[in-house]
Amino acid sequence: MASTLTAEQHKLRGNEFFKAKDLDQAIHEYSTAIVKDPKVAVYYQNRANCYLKLEKYVNVVSDCERVVELDKKSVKGYYFMGKAQLELGQPSEAYSRLKKSYELALEQRSAFTKDIVAVISEAKKQRWIEQERRRIAQVSDTYRYLSGLIERDIQHQIDALDKNSSDYEDCLTDLRSDKEERLKQLEAMMQRAEIPDDNVRPYIEHKRSTTNKDNGVFSPEASPNPANTMDVDQEPYKKPILAPAAPREVPDYLLDKITFELMHDPVTSIKSGISYERNTLLEHFSYGRMFDPVAQVPMTERDIIPNRALKEACEDFLAKNGWAVDY
Repeated sequence: MASTLTAEQHKLRGNEFFKAKDLDQAIHEYSTAIVKDPKVAVYYQNRANCYLKLEKYVNVVSDCERVVELDKKSVKGYYFMGKAQLELGQPSEAYSRLKKSYELALEQRSAFTKDIVAVISEAKKQRWIEQERRRIAQVSDTYRYLSGLIERDIQHQIDALDKNSSDYEDCLTDLRSDKEERLKQLEAMMQRAEIPDDNVRPYIEHKRSTTNKDNGVFSPEASPNPANTMDVDQEPYKKPILAPAAPREVPDYLLDKITFELMHDPVTSIKSGISYERNTLLEHFSYGRMFDPVAQVPMTERDIIPNRALKEACEDFLAKNGWAVDY
């Protein structure tokens, strides 16, 4: 029998079930509301929130896509979608949605801002790790290829030697020394491609375990037959990625809380103690938003002071970690 309740009444019933933590029944009520009136964004938004708590992330994304289609200024629509995409292992997409949610929250002075800040920081970190994985794979492939070329070149020169020549052993020794020197130079060059922190370490170990072959030859052209490889220590070829260097992550306290980028001229609110990049905060004020973006308390330009200690920390970090400009 068809329900005689209106779509709005079903939404209100759904809200009651949600408060009672009966999420399945809440979803049923919101779904009924959607059937009765499919053009109301909040019905999809509320159902998406239920799916989020049930960890049905694909459903969350689907509902939220409909939310932002119907209401392009929905803070929660973009926020729920970003959270779900982060759980689905899509940090770049999640960061984009969460940034949009944050911008809308600032524009609307939403109390939801603090929740978004915490998640957006994690999304940016995960996005960076994803980029690091791609970089590591590229470093690994480059090292395998170049070390393979060195091996092939030396092997060809060895094959060309006259074994009956009186200086055969001397030439062989020279070639082996040349190989070791070239590998050291290659290793020094590749070491400058720093390896990130422990969050990415499992990926590195996986790459190492899947590329360490018994013959240690990484060149795609090289023969897999151990008899065709050089009779020298092959360990340099067994390292598709070199020894770990310093962690590649920017500490949260060095990041602006509006753009989430490394600060260059930080200022601190005397009301909340939260630090921001001066230019982005002044731009925030220029839109008539006379409040602290995160703390949501009234604030003007007179309520901020330069944070010289933090500025020195940012400059020192950037001087030691040039890659941070891309964070």
